[in-house]
Amino acid sequence: MAIQGHHGVGTWTQKPDYKAYKSPYGPNYKVQPNFHGISPGRALKLPADDAMAWADLNFHSGITAGSFSLVGATMLLYFFSEVPKVRTDIMQKIPLVGDYYIKEIPPEDNVSLSPCSEVQKELANEA
Repeated sequence: MAIQGHHGVGTWTQKPDYKAYKSPYGPNYKVQPNFHGISPGRALKLPADDAMAWADLNFHSGITAGSFSLVGATMLLYFFSEVPKVRTDIMQKIPLVGDYYIKEIPPEDNVSLSPCSEVQKELANEA
């Protein structure tokens, strides 16, 4: 008698190291590639030729995937909007909000014009 877990759940067992018998006369099944049950055709809203009943479902799943992609891209864009390369190459070119992302450094905060850097240059020239 095998030991069973709580509420009749069987204990963990290893899979056998041999493959199941496959008859050469049986049907040749192939597993369609998928990601969590969504095939590439369904994600791209391409209905199967013989199953027009799936066309409406595929259309809505394509809209859903596109909506999540748009929201994700917008989130990443605003998350990285303070990175200088993203700010100058992408964010400043958006028509209505581009002026908000123009960052000018005041002269008193510019490190290359500070008195400390000039003193360091003079000390380097003397040495």
